Amino acid sequence: MFLKQTVLLKVIVTEEFRKELLEKLREAVKEIDLGVEQLETQGRRYLLGMDPQNIQQMMALRQEIEEEKRKQELVKAQLNEKIKEVESLPLGSEYLQGTMEGMVEVKVGDDLFQKVARQEIVIKDGIIIEIR
Repeated sequence: MFLKQTVLLKVIVTEEFRKELLEKLREAVKEIDLGVEQLETQGRRYLLGMDPQNIQQMMALRQEIEEEKRKQELVKAQLNEKIKEVESLPLGSEYLQGTMEGMVEVKVGDDLFQKVARQEIVIKDGIIIEIR
């Protein structure tokens, strides 16, 4: 019988890894900024096309736009914190990049807790260097 198992993916921090991760994070921040700009532009266009007599509808739309902007700014702040964290990672340290699903075979007589204990894959520059 096979059971699903969560496997941690850890990366040994190298200059190349740090550079690539920072690039991805900074690109995500740029995308958020662009999305907020587009949201504001589209919102203004839509507001200009609305009936000026329907103030409640206009206010509701403006409120929705502002709420979405707040959400995006929160995500941007989290990304900026992540950038600071990554910049300060010491070379050679382990960084938890995420999790993956794995399968483990179990059979009668196996120690279940040992079989399904947390597993880790450690990589460096894309190469698996250790499985724990």
